[in-house]
Amino acid sequence: MPRQAKRTVGRPRRLTLEAIVDAACDVGIAKLEMSLVAERLNTGVATLYGYVRGRDHLLELVAQRLVGQALIKDEGQSWQNILREHATITYRLFRSLPHLITNLMGKQPEQHSFDYSRSVLALIESRGVPETAAVNAYIEINQVVIGAAINMMRREALENVSIDDEGRRVLLPEILGDYRPTLERIISGYEAGLTTGDGDGTD
Repeated sequence: MPRQAKRTVGRPRRLTLEAIVDAACDVGIAKLEMSLVAERLNTGVATLYGYVRGRDHLLELVAQRLVGQALIKDEGQSWQNILREHATITYRLFRSLPHLITNLMGKQPEQHSFDYSRSVLALIESRGVPETAAVNAYIEINQVVIGAAINMMRREALENVSIDDEGRRVLLPEILGDYRPTLERIISGYEAGLTTGDGDGTD
């Protein structure tokens, strides 16, 4: 009787963490489940746990990938447009991965978050904006965008359950969850402050 080849134990040779994250991105954040990722990779769910701790960990890795891809390129744009681009990227990220908002309250920021922040601040400062003003504007916009993402989630949840006397969905004001008006006021404030020589762009 021919001798059977010894079965190897451990991770499949061709499976890598990068391939798992690639598959997770292909599946999509909204539908991300370990079983769907495993199916796409033609492997078992148990095998994935040799690389990631679970769905939340995989979502974190997808977020890192998205942040890495979202780095703002220096194309000669003004510091105002750099802030607008940052706001758009951040808002879309939190809307796509709402669990990141919860993580902000209970975890230390990941290294990729620091790298992204440094790159944005360096771009703003390269346009002649003082460091203090750049940091303050960046923080203010982050607060506004995170708040807007939370409000948009609340708005969608309320609209799904709010019905008027005639059985129609109650639509909430469009301003709820829209960060753009406040963003423009922040930018205008820093423009005025920098023009008048106020070092941090604030009142």
